[in-house]
Amino acid sequence: MDQTRRGGREVVRKRLIWLLPFLFALIVAATGCNSGSCCDPTFEKISAPDRDFSISNFEQDRFKTAKEYDVSDLPDAVAAYMGFYTWDGPAQYELRMYPDHATALASGVSYAEEVTGEDAKLRSADVRWEEGTKDRRGGGAFSGSLTPLYGDYAVVGNVIVLCEGRDSAQALERCARLLWAIGIGVEG
Repeated sequence: MDQTRRGGREVVRKRLIWLLPFLFALIVAATGCNSGSCCDPTFEKISAPDRDFSISNFEQDRFKTAKEYDVSDLPDAVAAYMGFYTWDGPAQYELRMYPDHATALASGVSYAEEVTGEDAKLRSADVRWEEGTKDRRGGGAFSGSLTPLYGDYAVVGNVIVLCEGRDSAQALERCARLLWAIGIGVEG
C-alpha cells in the first residue's frame, strides 16, 4: 500500500514538473507588455512633456548607443543617434533630437514619415536626409528585396523616436516600452 501511495505521488510530481513551466509562461504572457498595457496605457504617439531630453536621458537605462549621425543635412536637428534597447530581445531605435517640441513637429515629422512604415523610402536616392539610410532597412541582400526596419515613430517633447517593428502597432508598442522603461512620456 505504501508503494502505491509513493507511485501516485510520483506521477503527480512528474505532472506538476511539466505543468509548472507552462503555467509560468502563461503568467508571463498575460502580464507582458501587450498593446502598451504594462508600459503606459495613456501612451500617445505625439506628446509634449514639460521638459526637453538629450541622449543622456536614454542612456541611463539599458539603451545602448551604436552610432551618432551627422545632422548637418537634417533641418533644425541638433543630434541623431541609432541604438538598441533590450526588453525581451534587442530592438533598434533612431533618436532625432531637436531644440524643442515645436521644431521637432515642424521640421522633423515629415522626415520621420518618409523613412517609416510600409511605404518607407529605403534608398539614399529617394530620401531627403541620406545619413543612416542603410541602418533603416531590413530584409536585404539574399532575398533581393528591402523592407523598412522602422514600422513607425513617436514624438516625445523635442525627440523623434523611430522604432523597429514589422508594422505600426509593433513599432509603437516598442516605442512605448522604451519610453516607459526610461521614465519619459509616462504620466504619473
